[in-house]
Amino acid sequence: MSTIINARSPYYIKIEPTNPSNTLEYAKMELYIYTGEFQTTPTELRYTLTKTPIGTNNFVVFEIGELIKDFIELEFDDDYNSYAVWVRPVFEYKTTQAGVVNPTPIDYVGLDGYGYFEEGVNPSLSQDLLMSNRTLYVLNGNDLHVPIYAQTNTSVDFYCGDELVNTDNLTTPTNTDNMIIYAQLENIEDYQSRVETAGGTFVGSSCLTSFMEELESCVTKVVINTPTTTKTVNVYYLDECRYVPYKVTFVNKFGAFQDIWFFKKSVENTRVKGEEYKASIFSQADLSYKTYQHQQQSFLVNGKDTITMNTGFVNDDYNEVIKQLMLSEQISYLDNGQTIPVNIKTKNVKYKTSRNDKLANYTIEFERSFDIINNIR
Repeated sequence: MSTIINARSPYYIKIEPTNPSNTLEYAKMELYIYTGEFQTTPTELRYTLTKTPIGTNNFVVFEIGELIKDFIELEFDDDYNSYAVWVRPVFEYKTTQAGVVNPTPIDYVGLDGYGYFEEGVNPSLSQDLLMSNRTLYVLNGNDLHVPIYAQTNTSVDFYCGDELVNTDNLTTPTNTDNMIIYAQLENIEDYQSRVETAGGTFVGSSCLTSFMEELESCVTKVVINTPTTTKTVNVYYLDECRYVPYKVTFVNKFGAFQDIWFFKKSVENTRVKGEEYKASIFSQADLSYKTYQHQQQSFLVNGKDTITMNTGFVNDDYNEVIKQLMLSEQISYLDNGQTIPVNIKTKNVKYKTSRNDKLANYTIEFERSFDIINNIR
């Protein structure tokens, strides 16, 4: 299994002679970054860097996280694709005593994740479940998406109460398009595709559709099993009769898309700004002016829409979710079937706990990340 590089945080690689008594003259790195199928011999050379030791040091250090991040181009249109890159740094170094040495290359997987300061240098995050919380609140009738880093010997179990209703057995992918999967029960469209791909004939019915929808909304927990860990995510399907719920999707600290539902009251606002100048409307020819003309003339007027949402009551698990939402660089919400990219206007959040606050609701203000008037040129 390839080591994950979380490219929003620095990732350091130290090069030094295998024999400490040898004197390092220089070290060179050729950095290959690419997507798609794994390549035994990569061809996409992105950077070539050469360094010499500083002062009396007998080593050099390369930081590649920032270089990798430039090649992880995320897009989201409610499609939950996997965004990852293959990374291979190829090193060469020379010592005075042994000459040129070429260490065996190591392959990595780059994700748009990050570590916290407390997690230290080159933090090793989860290699299976790619989210921090163990509780999910989902609007009834909507799909569940649990981000998982795909690898061999990992299975995903779906339970309805205490009854196991489905198991997905994962394998280590050879393509970055499949590096992150979003586990969910098969819906009617997926079932039809699987039947037809296998050469069968799909015969639909209202009973089958009703059964598949009922089964999907029946999931109460998802269990991710690896040879060394078992992680359980509890799922609660909720109804909301008074307010319009919104699904917000963001890139979390693991570099995966994660949903958070805002069930309660939402308020929309429009903020407008522009410039003004004082126009000359006086006519010297007839010593008059038109009273219906603007003396104060507006120009470059545009605006942005904002929406303030409320999560509804959530448990303590969501403190970490809110933190990662606040730190995300990629956020959107679904509005009448259209994906709306937004930025967070709220800059401060007080975390709530069941002990201190009994019931925790979070209020977040989002701003649409585009002007109201189309000015794309």
